[in-house]
Amino acid sequence: MMFEAEFWANQMGKLWASHADALDRQLEPAGIAGLEALKPQRGEKILDLGCGSGSTTVKICEAVGSGGMVTGIDISEDQLAIARSRAGNERADFLLGDAQSWPFEPETFDALYSRFGCMFFEDANAAYANLQSALRPDARVALVAWRELSLNPWAAIPAAVGVEILGPAKPSQAGTPGPFAWGEPSVFRPILEGAGFRKVSWSEVRIVLQIGEQTPDDPVKRGLDMLMRVGPLARRLRESSDDERGAVASRLAPKLKTFVKEGWVRIPGRIWVIQAQK
Repeated sequence: MMFEAEFWANQMGKLWASHADALDRQLEPAGIAGLEALKPQRGEKILDLGCGSGSTTVKICEAVGSGGMVTGIDISEDQLAIARSRAGNERADFLLGDAQSWPFEPETFDALYSRFGCMFFEDANAAYANLQSALRPDARVALVAWRELSLNPWAAIPAAVGVEILGPAKPSQAGTPGPFAWGEPSVFRPILEGAGFRKVSWSEVRIVLQIGEQTPDDPVKRGLDMLMRVGPLARRLRESSDDERGAVASRLAPKLKTFVKEGWVRIPGRIWVIQAQK
Protein backbone atom coordinates (compact mmCIF):
# COMPACT_ATOMS: atom_id res chain seq x y z
CA MET A 1 0.00 0.00 0.00
CA MET A 2 1.36 3.42 -0.94
CA PHE A 3 1.95 5.66 2.08
CA GLU A 4 0.19 9.04 2.09
CA ALA A 5 3.48 10.94 1.72
CA GLU A 6 4.50 8.95 -1.36
CA PHE A 7 0.99 9.23 -2.78
CA TRP A 8 0.95 13.03 -2.46
CA ALA A 9 4.51 13.43 -3.68
CA ASN A 10 3.68 11.61 -6.88
CA GLN A 11 0.30 10.93 -8.48
CA MET A 12 -1.91 13.00 -6.17
CA GLY A 13 0.44 15.99 -6.28
CA LYS A 14 0.42 15.91 -10.08
CA LEU A 15 -3.37 15.64 -10.10
CA TRP A 16 -3.86 18.58 -7.75
CA ALA A 17 -1.37 20.68 -9.71
CA SER A 18 -3.36 20.04 -12.90
CA HIS A 19 -6.51 21.40 -11.19
CA ALA A 20 -4.84 24.00 -8.97
CA ASP A 21 -7.13 26.94 -9.76
CA ALA A 22 -10.34 24.93 -9.39
CA LEU A 23 -9.28 23.26 -6.15
CA ASP A 24 -8.05 26.50 -4.60
CA ARG A 25 -11.36 28.13 -5.48
CA GLN A 26 -13.15 25.15 -3.95
CA LEU A 27 -11.18 25.34 -0.69
CA GLU A 28 -10.90 29.12 -0.41
CA PRO A 29 -13.61 29.49 2.28
CA ALA A 30 -11.72 27.06 4.49
CA GLY A 31 -8.43 28.87 3.92
CA ILE A 32 -9.98 32.21 4.80
CA ALA A 33 -11.43 30.81 8.04
CA GLY A 34 -7.98 29.57 9.04
CA LEU A 35 -6.31 32.88 8.23
CA GLU A 36 -8.91 34.80 10.23
CA ALA A 37 -7.99 32.64 13.22
CA LEU A 38 -4.25 33.02 12.65
CA LYS A 39 -4.30 36.81 12.21
CA PRO A 40 -0.87 37.11 10.55
CA GLN A 41 0.89 40.33 11.49
CA ARG A 42 3.23 42.69 9.65
CA GLY A 43 6.84 41.59 9.89
CA GLU A 44 6.15 38.04 11.05
CA LYS A 45 7.83 34.89 9.80
CA ILE A 46 5.22 32.18 9.22
CA LEU A 47 5.35 28.51 8.19
CA ASP A 48 2.65 27.34 5.75
CA LEU A 49 2.42 23.58 6.28
CA GLY A 50 1.36 21.57 3.23
CA CYS A 51 1.24 24.76 1.19
CA GLY A 52 0.37 22.96 -2.05
CA SER A 53 0.14 25.35 -4.99
CA GLY A 54 0.71 28.36 -2.77
CA SER A 55 -2.60 30.22 -2.75
CA THR A 56 -2.57 30.51 1.05
CA THR A 57 1.15 31.36 1.04
CA VAL A 58 0.45 34.33 -1.21
CA LYS A 59 -2.30 35.59 1.11
CA ILE A 60 0.00 35.31 4.13
CA CYS A 61 2.73 37.18 2.22
CA GLU A 62 0.31 40.05 1.67
CA ALA A 63 -0.47 40.14 5.39
CA VAL A 64 3.13 40.06 6.71
CA GLY A 65 4.29 42.74 4.28
CA SER A 66 7.77 43.62 3.13
CA GLY A 67 9.29 43.06 6.56
CA GLY A 68 7.90 39.54 6.93
CA MET A 69 8.63 36.14 5.43
CA VAL A 70 6.57 33.06 4.61
CA THR A 71 8.00 29.57 4.17
CA GLY A 72 5.81 27.01 2.42
CA ILE A 73 6.64 23.33 2.76
CA ASP A 74 5.13 20.53 0.69
CA ILE A 75 6.13 17.13 -0.65
CA SER A 76 4.79 17.73 -4.17
CA GLU A 77 7.26 19.32 -6.58
CA ASP A 78 4.47 19.73 -9.13
CA GLN A 79 2.47 21.89 -6.74
CA LEU A 80 5.50 23.81 -5.51
CA ALA A 81 6.36 24.79 -9.08
CA ILE A 82 2.99 26.56 -9.24
CA ALA A 83 3.47 28.04 -5.77
CA ARG A 84 6.81 29.59 -6.76
CA SER A 85 5.32 31.18 -9.87
CA ARG A 86 2.32 32.49 -7.94
CA ALA A 87 4.38 33.99 -5.12
CA GLY A 88 6.99 35.62 -7.32
CA ASN A 89 8.45 37.75 -4.55
CA GLU A 90 11.24 37.76 -2.01
CA ARG A 91 8.88 37.35 0.94
CA ALA A 92 8.23 33.68 0.20
CA ASP A 93 10.45 30.64 0.01
CA PHE A 94 9.50 27.01 -0.51
CA LEU A 95 10.83 23.73 0.82
CA LEU A 96 10.36 20.41 -0.96
CA GLY A 97 10.15 17.78 1.73
CA ASP A 98 8.26 16.17 4.61
CA ALA A 99 7.74 18.46 7.62
CA GLN A 100 7.76 15.38 9.84
CA SER A 101 11.53 15.11 9.50
CA TRP A 102 12.62 18.42 7.95
CA PRO A 103 15.64 19.91 9.80
CA PHE A 104 14.10 23.30 10.60
CA GLU A 105 16.23 25.85 12.40
CA PRO A 106 15.00 25.90 16.03
CA GLU A 107 12.70 28.74 17.10
CA THR A 108 12.47 30.27 13.62
CA PHE A 109 8.76 30.98 13.05
CA ASP A 110 6.26 33.27 14.75
CA ALA A 111 3.29 31.19 13.63
CA LEU A 112 2.27 27.90 12.00
CA TYR A 113 -0.59 27.70 9.53
CA SER A 114 -2.09 24.87 7.51
CA ARG A 115 -5.10 24.47 5.25
CA PHE A 116 -5.69 20.71 5.13
CA GLY A 117 -1.99 19.86 5.28
CA CYS A 118 -2.00 18.84 8.94
CA MET A 119 -3.54 15.35 8.98
CA PHE A 120 -1.46 13.28 6.55
CA PHE A 121 1.65 12.45 8.61
CA GLU A 122 2.67 8.82 9.00
CA ASP A 123 3.90 9.64 12.52
CA ALA A 124 1.91 12.64 13.68
CA ASN A 125 3.51 12.69 17.13
CA ALA A 126 6.99 12.99 15.63
CA ALA A 127 5.81 15.56 13.09
CA TYR A 128 4.30 17.94 15.60
CA ALA A 129 7.22 17.61 17.98
CA ASN A 130 9.43 18.65 15.06
CA LEU A 131 7.15 21.54 14.11
CA GLN A 132 6.91 22.72 17.71
CA SER A 133 10.69 22.99 17.91
CA ALA A 134 10.69 25.22 14.81
CA LEU A 135 8.41 27.78 16.49
CA ARG A 136 9.45 30.66 18.69
CA PRO A 137 8.17 30.88 22.27
CA ASP A 138 4.46 31.83 22.37
CA ALA A 139 4.10 31.22 18.62
CA ARG A 140 0.53 30.88 17.36
CA VAL A 141 -0.94 27.89 15.51
CA ALA A 142 -3.99 27.77 13.21
CA LEU A 143 -4.78 24.48 11.46
CA VAL A 144 -7.76 23.69 9.23
CA ALA A 145 -8.98 20.09 9.10
CA TRP A 146 -12.12 18.37 7.87
CA ARG A 147 -14.71 17.19 10.33
CA GLU A 148 -15.95 13.62 9.93
CA LEU A 149 -16.80 12.28 6.48
CA SER A 150 -20.46 11.89 7.48
CA LEU A 151 -20.70 15.66 8.11
CA ASN A 152 -19.27 16.60 4.71
CA PRO A 153 -21.82 15.95 1.95
CA TRP A 154 -19.33 16.97 -0.78
CA ALA A 155 -17.45 13.75 0.08
CA ALA A 156 -20.07 11.64 1.81
CA ILE A 157 -22.55 11.64 -1.08
CA PRO A 158 -19.99 10.47 -3.69
CA ALA A 159 -18.61 7.94 -1.19
CA ALA A 160 -22.10 6.52 -0.64
CA VAL A 161 -22.60 6.14 -4.39
CA GLY A 162 -19.27 4.33 -4.48
CA VAL A 163 -20.55 1.87 -1.91
CA GLU A 164 -23.74 1.32 -3.92
CA ILE A 165 -21.81 0.48 -7.10
CA LEU A 166 -18.46 -0.86 -5.87
CA GLY A 167 -19.40 -2.33 -2.51
CA PRO A 168 -18.17 -1.30 0.97
CA ALA A 169 -14.88 0.54 1.17
CA LYS A 170 -12.10 -0.78 3.34
CA PRO A 171 -12.60 0.74 6.82
CA SER A 172 -9.85 2.92 8.27
CA GLN A 173 -9.05 3.52 11.92
CA ALA A 174 -9.41 6.96 13.48
CA GLY A 175 -6.18 8.85 13.14
CA THR A 176 -4.98 6.94 10.08
CA PRO A 177 -3.40 9.49 7.72
CA GLY A 178 -5.97 10.88 5.31
CA PRO A 179 -8.33 13.80 4.67
CA PHE A 180 -10.70 12.94 7.54
CA ALA A 181 -8.09 11.71 10.01
CA TRP A 182 -8.67 14.68 12.33
CA GLY A 183 -12.45 14.50 12.28
CA GLU A 184 -12.54 13.94 16.04
CA PRO A 185 -10.86 16.21 18.63
CA SER A 186 -9.94 13.04 20.52
CA VAL A 187 -7.43 12.40 17.72
CA PHE A 188 -5.74 15.78 17.26
CA ARG A 189 -5.85 17.16 20.80
CA PRO A 190 -3.50 14.57 22.34
CA ILE A 191 -1.14 14.87 19.36
CA LEU A 192 -0.80 18.63 19.80
CA GLU A 193 -0.66 18.60 23.58
CA GLY A 194 1.79 15.70 23.52
CA ALA A 195 4.08 17.79 21.32
CA GLY A 196 4.05 20.59 23.88
CA PHE A 197 1.43 22.92 22.47
CA ARG A 198 -0.72 24.88 24.93
CA LYS A 199 -4.22 26.35 24.82
CA VAL A 200 -5.44 23.84 22.23
CA SER A 201 -8.95 24.79 21.10
CA TRP A 202 -11.16 24.15 18.12
CA SER A 203 -14.32 25.52 16.55
CA GLU A 204 -16.54 24.27 13.77
CA VAL A 205 -16.95 26.40 10.66
CA ARG A 206 -19.53 25.59 8.01
CA ILE A 207 -18.51 26.34 4.45
CA VAL A 208 -19.84 25.86 0.93
CA LEU A 209 -17.58 24.28 -1.68
CA GLN A 210 -17.89 25.38 -5.30
CA ILE A 211 -17.07 22.21 -7.24
CA GLY A 212 -15.53 22.00 -10.71
CA GLU A 213 -13.43 23.72 -13.32
CA GLN A 214 -14.50 27.09 -14.73
CA THR A 215 -15.57 25.91 -18.18
CA PRO A 216 -18.69 26.38 -20.35
CA ASP A 217 -19.86 22.84 -19.53
CA ASP A 218 -23.01 22.06 -17.59
CA PRO A 219 -22.35 22.58 -13.84
CA VAL A 220 -23.32 18.99 -13.03
CA LYS A 221 -20.80 17.68 -15.54
CA ARG A 222 -18.12 19.97 -14.12
CA GLY A 223 -18.88 18.87 -10.57
CA LEU A 224 -19.04 15.24 -11.55
CA ASP A 225 -15.71 15.38 -13.36
CA MET A 226 -14.00 16.88 -10.30
CA LEU A 227 -15.51 14.57 -7.68
CA MET A 228 -14.60 11.52 -9.75
CA ARG A 229 -10.99 12.75 -9.94
CA VAL A 230 -10.43 14.12 -6.42
CA GLY A 231 -11.77 12.87 -3.10
CA PRO A 232 -12.71 9.59 -1.37
CA LEU A 233 -14.69 8.30 -4.36
CA ALA A 234 -11.89 9.14 -6.79
CA ARG A 235 -9.44 6.93 -4.91
CA ARG A 236 -11.74 3.94 -5.30
CA LEU A 237 -12.39 4.63 -8.96
CA ARG A 238 -8.70 4.31 -9.85
CA GLU A 239 -9.08 0.54 -9.66
CA SER A 240 -12.55 0.34 -11.24
CA SER A 241 -13.68 -0.65 -14.72
CA ASP A 242 -15.17 1.68 -17.33
CA ASP A 243 -18.58 0.12 -16.70
CA GLU A 244 -18.30 0.78 -12.99
CA ARG A 245 -17.23 4.36 -13.58
CA GLY A 246 -20.18 4.85 -15.91
CA ALA A 247 -22.58 3.43 -13.33
CA VAL A 248 -21.17 5.72 -10.65
CA ALA A 249 -21.52 8.77 -12.90
CA SER A 250 -25.12 7.89 -13.75
CA ARG A 251 -26.01 7.47 -10.07
CA LEU A 252 -24.15 10.54 -8.82
CA ALA A 253 -25.20 13.10 -11.45
CA PRO A 254 -28.85 13.50 -10.31
CA LYS A 255 -27.70 13.87 -6.70
CA LEU A 256 -25.39 16.72 -7.68
CA LYS A 257 -28.15 18.42 -9.65
CA THR A 258 -29.95 19.22 -6.39
CA PHE A 259 -26.97 21.35 -5.32
CA VAL A 260 -26.75 23.52 -8.44
CA LYS A 261 -26.99 27.22 -7.66
CA GLU A 262 -25.92 30.21 -9.73
CA GLY A 263 -24.25 28.02 -12.34
CA TRP A 264 -22.18 25.85 -9.98
CA VAL A 265 -22.50 22.73 -7.89
CA ARG A 266 -22.26 24.19 -4.37
CA ILE A 267 -22.15 21.60 -1.58
CA PRO A 268 -21.89 22.20 2.18
CA GLY A 269 -18.90 21.14 4.22
CA ARG A 270 -17.80 21.34 7.84
CA ILE A 271 -14.29 22.00 9.08
CA TRP A 272 -12.40 22.39 12.32
CA VAL A 273 -10.34 25.50 12.82
CA ILE A 274 -7.84 24.38 15.45
CA GLN A 275 -5.80 26.89 17.42
CA ALA A 276 -2.92 26.47 19.82
CA GLN A 277 0.13 28.20 21.21
CA LYS A 278 3.67 27.07 21.85
